[in-house]
Parts: sequence; C-alpha cells; structure tokens
Amino acid sequence: MTRLAALDLGSNSFHLLVADTRPRGRIKRVTTRKKTIRLGEPVSRTGRLGSEAFGRAVEAFTTLVELADDEGADKVIAVGTEALRVAEDGPEFLQQMKDRHGVPVQLLDGLDEAALSLKGMACALNLPPEQEVLGLDLGGGSLEVALGGTNGMVSGATFPLGGAKLVDRISDPPRLHERAALHAMAMELIQPAADKVLAARTTPDEPLVALATAGSIRDIARFGLALTSGSAPAKVRGMMVSREQMELAYSRLCSVDAHDRMDLPGISSKRADLLPAAGISVLAAMEAFGLQSITLCDWGLREGVLLDLGADGHIVDHDFVVDREDRRG
Repeated sequence: MTRLAALDLGSNSFHLLVADTRPRGRIKRVTTRKKTIRLGEPVSRTGRLGSEAFGRAVEAFTTLVELADDEGADKVIAVGTEALRVAEDGPEFLQQMKDRHGVPVQLLDGLDEAALSLKGMACALNLPPEQEVLGLDLGGGSLEVALGGTNGMVSGATFPLGGAKLVDRISDPPRLHERAALHAMAMELIQPAADKVLAARTTPDEPLVALATAGSIRDIARFGLALTSGSAPAKVRGMMVSREQMELAYSRLCSVDAHDRMDLPGISSKRADLLPAAGISVLAAMEAFGLQSITLCDWGLREGVLLDLGADGHIVDHDFVVDREDRRG
C-alpha cells in the first residue's frame, strides 16, 4: 500500500486528496481539503493572478502541502488547470512553490483534464468495461467533456466556459438578454465540438449516459432535486437529474441575487455568485449533446490523477511526482 496525495490547483479552489492505493488499481480516500481562492476572475479580467490572488494561492498551496505531509503521503503530485495555464504570472507562482516546497506542478491541457476526470468518475460509479459514457466536468475556468469509459477517453473537448471566467459578463441577478447572449455564445463554441465527439461513439444506437462532476453542477442539481422532491440530498453519487430539473433550478437561481441564493437548499455560499454563469455552460452542454439527464458523481480530476498514477497511466508525468524523502532532503 502506498499513500498518495494529489493537489488539484483549480481556477476557483485548490483541492487536496490523500488516498491509499488498493488492489486492482483502485484507491481509498483518507482525507480531502478545499481552499476557495477565486483565481478565475482576476485572470479573466486582467490576464494575471495579481498580488491578492497570488497571495491567496501561496497560502492555500502551503496549507495543503503541509496537510499532505501530516497525513503521511509517500508521494505528492500537483496539477494545474485553466487559470494557471493562461495567467501571465502563473509561471512565477509555479516556480515559487517548487522552490519553497519542492513540489513542481504539472500543467494539464484541457483534454488531459477531461480524460482524468472521466477516469475518476468511471471508477467511482463502477462502470462495466463495455459501458460508453459522456463525462462533464465544469470548473471555474473551463468546461471539459470526455467520451469513453473504463478504458479511457475516446474523444473529448475543452471550452473556456467556467463559471468564474463568465461571471463578469452578466449582472446579478442576470438579465434575460444577458443570459440569452451568453447561452448563444456557449452553443456556438460547444455544438461543433459536440458533433465531432458524438461521431466517435462506438454504440451510437444506444442512449448516451452522461456523468457529471464539479461543485457548481452538483449545487444546481441538488437545488433542482429539492424543488421537485422537497429536500436537497446530502450525497449525490449515482443520482440522476433530468434536464427539466436542471432548467427549473437554473430559472429560480437567476430570479434572485447571490445573497439570497445562499439561503436556497443545496447551494454553497462560496459559489452562489457563480451559479448563473455556470448554469449557462452546463445547460448549453446538455443541449448540444442532446442529454435529457445527467448522473452525478463526487469523484473527478484529482481521483483520476491518483488512479492514473497508481496504475502507471500515461497522463500523469512521473517527473512531477515527488517522494516524501526527496522533498525532505
């Protein structure tokens, strides 16, 4: 058994997952931690993290690395996503973290991010080997889609449609014409790619099962379930939510401002302001891919990173994996 730690440096939050390896390439969670630092908005506005977000990122990274050490992680891998991919001062941040903590950061491209998220979801939901699914992962900076299953991604796409990237384009609450314009823009980006991804299906005559991960999607889905069933579920893994429920939730979310949104069932106060923008992205994706429902999952990118690492996969670059003793030395 080896104890692994993954740092997922997202556009909205930095996440830590510590997990133990298990037989047949599986993992068992030991602990998780999240630090919400909101890198996506300054990067979207200025192209840079800027001093305030840079400082928040340093503090969060330090806290999570120290927690990984406290939990006895034998190996640490850190991966960066959209905000760190595009920020002009992103390389400076990455170099500082390597110098201070001995942890280099592998910047994932969007397709690798999509493939790893699919790997995490497929494992969590115990998909049979022959099952073909579409995975959706909506972060603060980007939306990833991946077609495939337990054997990996067959086709995928990535879009700059994260909630934090889009939030400045609409009012709070958003006006109808703003929502319509943003939806049209999202469809213009997604539809051509969706057609190409769907053309790669191996079972085109079968209904397409869609899996979805990420906090924004789960919040909207929980609220939709609360509106139709009377309560928001605490655990959502494997729960199916219809497009109608998602649309109903989105309409209600857009009828109030962020402050009032925080009081709605199933909504996290830390992302309440992002949900109208995030909702446009997920609903546009459902429309473009012809999805009538999604199945929710609480595993995604960071679980996929550790699964890929534990199974000696081809996405995680082992040059970025740091042994505990090497860091201490």
